Amino acid sequence: MRKQMLWTGASLLALTLLAGCASGSGDDKDNGIVNATAIAAFQTGARDSVEASDASAKGTLLVNGLSSNYSAEFAGTDGQATVKNRKQGTFKVIKVGQSIFVQGSIAFWKPYVGAAQATTINTRWARSRVDGPLASFTYFVDRNSFYRASGRIKKGPVETVNGRECLTIIDPKQNTDSTWWFDTKGKALARKFKSGKLTRLTYAYDDVIVVQTPPAEQVVDISGLQLPAATVR
Repeated sequence: MRKQMLWTGASLLALTLLAGCASGSGDDKDNGIVNATAIAAFQTGARDSVEASDASAKGTLLVNGLSSNYSAEFAGTDGQATVKNRKQGTFKVIKVGQSIFVQGSIAFWKPYVGAAQATTINTRWARSRVDGPLASFTYFVDRNSFYRASGRIKKGPVETVNGRECLTIIDPKQNTDSTWWFDTKGKALARKFKSGKLTRLTYAYDDVIVVQTPPAEQVVDISGLQLPAATVR
């Protein structure tokens, strides 16, 4: 049986970052990214954004070649996301610790696990370890997914985003075709991100986020299944 692969609109990128837990934007002093090199500014902004203890993202992503509505919340290294497009319908992803949970309809699961197993899962939450059969879905609940770039990034102009002064960091079209907007005062938090023609995200850091595992009676463990691995590009 031919199984469908999960393709996302992200590029395979060169810079990697460490996740952690930290506080919000802090004071309103210049954070120095305007005068830093492009790579140093990007690394500072990506680190501050990933380490923010509570964050949310909303917008559109390219998933399986389709423009998809996306919303996510992050608390430390845990996260929860909802994705919706015209082909797959709505599916949800939760990551807590080393476990990942995915919920979708029977129609959503069929291309991945076949009709029989999709009927067994139904609308319950499928669970595996983050390095198990659901590993590809961590893309949606890992903040590092959106802070990767080539080594050819450059600084763009300082622009105002929702009343905040932000430095733009641009990765050219021949690389990841991405742009980030980072606060120039306090923590260098990302406020906007775009990649290609369809990926557009905005970020907020105002709410206290709590990410919890689904109720045990609604979970089915699929650790023994073999789903096709995703290719991130």
